[in-house]
Amino acid sequence: MSQIEEIKRKIDIVKIIGERVPLKKAGRNYKALCPFHSEKTPSFMVSPQLQIFKCFGCGEGGDVIKFLQLYEKMDFWEAVEYLAQRAGVKLKRKRLSADERLRRRLWELNREAAEFYHFLLTRHPQGERARLYLRQRGIKPSTAAAFKIGFSPLDPSATVKFLQKKGFSLQEMLQSGIVVSSHYHQGQFLDRFRGRLVFPLHDHRGNIIGFSGRIIPGLFRNEDNLAKYINSPETFLYHKGSNLFGFWLTKEEVKKKEEVFVVEGELDMISPWQIGVKNIVALKGTAFTEEQIRLLKRFVKKIIITLDEDAAGSAAALRGIRLAEDEGLEVEVLTLKGKFKDPDEAAQKDPKFFLERTKKTLPVWDFVIDTIIKKYKERKGKLSINDKKNILGEALPFLVQISNEIEKDFYLHKLARRLQVSPEAVLIEAEKVFQRQQGERMVLPEERKTKQTEQREVLEGYLLGLVFTSRKPEKYLKKKFFSFLKTFHWQRIFKLARQFVKKRKFSPEKFLEFLPPELKPHFEEIFFRTGEEEKRAREIKNTLRRLKLLTVEEKLAELVGEIALAEKKGEKERLKKLSEEFTALSRQRVELKEGE
Repeated sequence: MSQIEEIKRKIDIVKIIGERVPLKKAGRNYKALCPFHSEKTPSFMVSPQLQIFKCFGCGEGGDVIKFLQLYEKMDFWEAVEYLAQRAGVKLKRKRLSADERLRRRLWELNREAAEFYHFLLTRHPQGERARLYLRQRGIKPSTAAAFKIGFSPLDPSATVKFLQKKGFSLQEMLQSGIVVSSHYHQGQFLDRFRGRLVFPLHDHRGNIIGFSGRIIPGLFRNEDNLAKYINSPETFLYHKGSNLFGFWLTKEEVKKKEEVFVVEGELDMISPWQIGVKNIVALKGTAFTEEQIRLLKRFVKKIIITLDEDAAGSAAALRGIRLAEDEGLEVEVLTLKGKFKDPDEAAQKDPKFFLERTKKTLPVWDFVIDTIIKKYKERKGKLSINDKKNILGEALPFLVQISNEIEKDFYLHKLARRLQVSPEAVLIEAEKVFQRQQGERMVLPEERKTKQTEQREVLEGYLLGLVFTSRKPEKYLKKKFFSFLKTFHWQRIFKLARQFVKKRKFSPEKFLEFLPPELKPHFEEIFFRTGEEEKRAREIKNTLRRLKLLTVEEKLAELVGEIALAEKKGEKERLKKLSEEFTALSRQRVELKEGE
């Protein structure tokens, strides 16, 4: 037995998945909403007997290692090491792939760089200006330590020299994104973040995957020509659209409260965290992506975003909101009532006010309606007919895209009440907007690939599933109902099962190992599909009858064509024989239908 097989035998897949996804017992299996795609009806199944998972919605499936690779974004050996630790198995030395070696090497390089930057900030004279800036921004030393905030020295080659002493090559530094090749210094390699406050960027498991650097006012003579923030470029480790700043630190609190505050920048996240808002993350200057939303969906039911009133009509902000709603998440908005420009300023200057606002969040569509109407009222006071027309023009393009029809109807009627116009008029205008949006789409909505199986394939799979999950599969496998199986993969599985039981007692998990890779998904599917059935003997008999009926109906359809051809050719003897066969099969069909 290999070490990987030993680990998998000692690990319970239900426990590992259950720690991350809420599972419910469903007969001999467990089910849940799939964590890998959006759905409202559970199609994600876990089998404790086979130690596998399978989603019948998106098609993802596999063993516990595959689950961790998909869910936690671990590479293969990361997942194995994690499970080995859980199982108490000491792994022997192994050969890593080139990608795995590079990933670990870059993690180590980033960790060393972060330690270097943090040392300069907290303990070196060069970091005094940065320490002063943090004090001015209200960031405590304990907070700087928690986020491992650092300072990159003004000497552009200091970080390069430090990392070289640690054994890292220039090529590795370039791959990490920490250094750049300068055109102005005759091909020298320079620290990308030199002279800046540095924030390490972690993945949700705590590995440092990149950095963000913020300019320190007064440190550079030409600072007006420099970008206020710079980030690591896209690298082997760092992908901007999948990262959430601070999530590695706040993940447990987010999971506990089942809701998360989402802000835009590092300090907008750090300052609220410092005053007690521990369930918070930052987007790092991008609108929400599907990957970020699906990551949060594993932990929360509600997302609370911070928007100012100008963002009510922001297409970028509302696109993220729609993505979150499509994933089944509640979306609310935290507003600062125009008193402060961002969460950082609010949390620093008036912590009590900010904490109160976190308890007075608004459903996102209330926020959209309120802010658009307020904009016109502040300009003119009482709303004119033209104002109401303009408000509808701004609000309806967003309200008609609400995914839940009941919620959409509620907010369209609410908008009508707020504008003191008839709901019918608003609904008519909403329908026009919706049709206009549909007509303007250049690309059709993404079509899901669905496998449309024939009735025979479904019945044959169901029959085999019943057989394999019965108490004594051997007694059925010895019977000669093989002639009813016409679907190629079911034929192969049945033949292999007959071979299997000649040498040993049937065991679903052992048989799954016995099957060739291309047949395993078919076996897993029928095992899950019939895992909750009872009274199998009666159900097997009934399914056999249905297959016989289907076979008779198929033959009758063939005979109709043959009889027509015999009549056309004047083949009397053949016509008589075919007619007799048709009559006999028709009687058989009636008898089989009476058995329903």
